Amino acid sequence: MRKIYLAGMAATLLLASCGESNDALDTQLTDSESVEQAAISFAEGGATNGEEYFSGIVAEVVGVDVKFREVTELDKMDASAEEITAVLDEGKQKIADGRKALDMYADASWPKRKEFHDLTLEWFASIESLIDTYLYDLAAPMSKADDERTEEEVDFYNEYIVALEEYYEVDNRWVDFPYEYASANGFEIGGTIDEDAMVSEELESAGVE
Repeated sequence: MRKIYLAGMAATLLLASCGESNDALDTQLTDSESVEQAAISFAEGGATNGEEYFSGIVAEVVGVDVKFREVTELDKMDASAEEITAVLDEGKQKIADGRKALDMYADASWPKRKEFHDLTLEWFASIESLIDTYLYDLAAPMSKADDERTEEEVDFYNEYIVALEEYYEVDNRWVDFPYEYASANGFEIGGTIDEDAMVSEELESAGVE
């Protein structure tokens, strides 16, 4: 059976390029802890301008995407269904938290904010659909070695692979949009967030090897 190797956003998620950290929301997202702290600040209304809003959205999306990638790694490792399901539950909670955080800025007037808001909600919905429609039911098959999976499980897994294409389309639009948003708000973006390292960090902290 084919395993999923997500292209995702690890190499393309960009950071706001700024000379120093902002007081309200630290834009230096370098590891799981800094992403989590930025998401917390964002959810508490810490974004006071368009650049901080950008960093807050990135933190929320990275938090969800890391959980999505963890599932891929757990699949490769034939981790237990319980471990996979726990990560899916965490991903669903982060999506819910992200939506609530975005709602706090619904009246903000920064250029292109509404477009960024709507596209991020679409991205959340795309991931959530994969989780609800496929991944919870695939937790048990993913926990097995390839040659132990039934024909029905293989067929369902392949349906998931096809469904990923719709997610990739949304994901690609989300990755492209920050350039347009940054230009409209008068700041530059540069550098990348190493999500692969964050996934490894999360799995290690959870005791998964």
